[in-house]
Amino acid sequence: MHEKYFTTGEFAKMCNVEKHVLFHYDNIDLFKPAIINENGYRYYSYNQYFTFYVIINLKMLGMSLRDIKVYLQQRNPSLLLKLLEEKSLEVAEKIKWFQDLQKTIETMKITTTEALNSDDTICLKALPCEIIFKSDNIENASGKSFASFMQEYTRFSKNLDITIQESIGSILSVKNLRNKNFFTLSYLYIKSDSFIKGKTVLRKAGMYLCGYFKGSYEDTDKMYDKLLNYADNNGINLGEYSFEEYLISDIAEKEPENYVTKIMIETL
Repeated sequence: MHEKYFTTGEFAKMCNVEKHVLFHYDNIDLFKPAIINENGYRYYSYNQYFTFYVIINLKMLGMSLRDIKVYLQQRNPSLLLKLLEEKSLEVAEKIKWFQDLQKTIETMKITTTEALNSDDTICLKALPCEIIFKSDNIENASGKSFASFMQEYTRFSKNLDITIQESIGSILSVKNLRNKNFFTLSYLYIKSDSFIKGKTVLRKAGMYLCGYFKGSYEDTDKMYDKLLNYADNNGINLGEYSFEEYLISDIAEKEPENYVTKIMIETL
């Protein structure tokens, strides 16, 4: 046998794959040996090394073996350019997804650290302006049933392509809080890095009455009672809305009594 041919084992080692990969590609007529002698031994040529790496690279681009087979049978420069353009768009989408995921991870690290360093102190804080996506008004739905709230919650997440829902906060009206309607939400929201006309709004900068509540969501009324009493006792005029952020939730803590909710009420 001429030296430019390799046994299956030699060719597999050269390509850094297991021999069964070559057997499988042969069985599905994707990549066959250059020679099969009368004893059934398979031999691959040196030139096939480059064809094999075309297959590997196409797999890396996310193509199925079936699509790779079709491409190899029809390949030409124009088809390659079309394929590369399609895959370029797919890669750009994946890069964006990973960048968003990285931002979410960093945000969760910051909020979890903030929660671990928090205490039960109530105070006024100057908060900067925040850009937020705000849901449609859900006051009537959230007041009716938890199921109605969850329907709006999942719809809001889907519309914004949110996969880690712990990043979503809630907005409650101070009027409802004054009327002891502590669990009637007005809106859901999520922070944004950029202003998008018609989609995002500004949570105004200013002084907010802030507190951290450690415990189940169903018990946040206890913290609201404290916040409202603090405002009344200290002559603090409250604004229109309260904002809730869930710093520690079920993604980090299995016991609801250890959840941490940050509450920020607008002041005038």
